[in-house]
Amino acid sequence: MQQPQVSAVLPHERTSFLKRVPILAELSNSALEQVARSCVWRSYDGGKQIVGYQDPSTDVFFLLSGKARAIIHSSKGKDVVFVDLKATMMFGEIAAIDRGPRSASIEALEPCLIASLSSDAFEKLMLREPSVAIAALSHMAAEVRRLSERVFEFSTLVVQNRIQAELLRLAGGAGERHGEALLSPAPSLSDIADRISTHREAVSRELSRLAGIGLLQRQGGDLRITNLARLATLVNEAKKE
Repeated sequence: MQQPQVSAVLPHERTSFLKRVPILAELSNSALEQVARSCVWRSYDGGKQIVGYQDPSTDVFFLLSGKARAIIHSSKGKDVVFVDLKATMMFGEIAAIDRGPRSASIEALEPCLIASLSSDAFEKLMLREPSVAIAALSHMAAEVRRLSERVFEFSTLVVQNRIQAELLRLAGGAGERHGEALLSPAPSLSDIADRISTHREAVSRELSRLAGIGLLQRQGGDLRITNLARLATLVNEAKKE
């Protein structure tokens, strides 16, 4: 298996990258420089695994450029997608805090620049810098809320409504404009199916139905959601049943 490459980021550029990470944003330049020196800097090609499910490593990672995905591949070939990660996001903090095995694999979707910090160094940083500890707690709380919402949807919504809810989440990441959102490139049928534990045929049927009532438009390789408010109403009504 191809190994990650040691990053060629120059020392004076490293603090600029770390400053963009939300949990590190309030650190002074000298504190950021100390973190930068403590990190291991690596580059990963698209399609490469950054950490593996159940791996015993305990570093915390900062995704500084590129996109990655938290995923588990089951022994029967079923993929379960948890979340896509964008530049400035942190991951690996669960194992860094409890020293347990990794709860998911992280795979690069495109070339990624990663800075990793050992669990011991991360713990010392949080004890030394209260702003980092508070930001890390806020990050963890947001993740718990996000996962709680997903569990609720899996437990109460039929597949049709879960697809609609996932489209809303994807729209939130793409950004709203004039009540619409453009998913570019459009997620594949399999990608959506893996996110909500269904099959691509069910996704295809629902996307066609939503297009038929004017909520979706295919535009080349993109997918436009034409009425976010109406789509949200469909999901909210289903959650109240």
